[in-house]
Amino acid sequence: MSKETIGTLIIVVLKARHLRDKHSFYKQDPYASISLNGVTRRTKADIKGGQHPVWDEELRFPVYSDSSDLHRLLKVECWSKEPKADDMVGQGNINIEETLTTGEFDDWIQMYEPSGQARGEVYLEMTFYATGPPPVRRPSKLLPHDRLSRP
Repeated sequence: MSKETIGTLIIVVLKARHLRDKHSFYKQDPYASISLNGVTRRTKADIKGGQHPVWDEELRFPVYSDSSDLHRLLKVECWSKEPKADDMVGQGNINIEETLTTGEFDDWIQMYEPSGQARGEVYLEMTFYATGPPPVRRPSKLLPHDRLSRP
């Protein structure tokens, strides 16, 4: 069965706030990982980003006509870059069905530990472009001074 692409989902992983940081003497180097349709992409690590990293990175994902949960559930994870093995800070999910209908999504996504305990939030700006001309990134809904500022 071939997958029919209906468009492109552009996700700007902007920043995070209140992430868990288990380090005592230095700040963690967090990065975000986004998965959709079995494809995973990640941001660069924000060196010494600590609990309030800023990434402002654009990730693009193809969107398929199949409306099953596999193709509509966006998985967001935050990781701390470590010398041996990276540590998961938190993870969250969001169904993109409404974003595909409205074309836009700008909001905080709650992160949780596998045990269910809240571990901060990640701000995503998503724009869906139906198949056609190449998409162009649209301006943020956040005010310019709030966009990349740490709390």
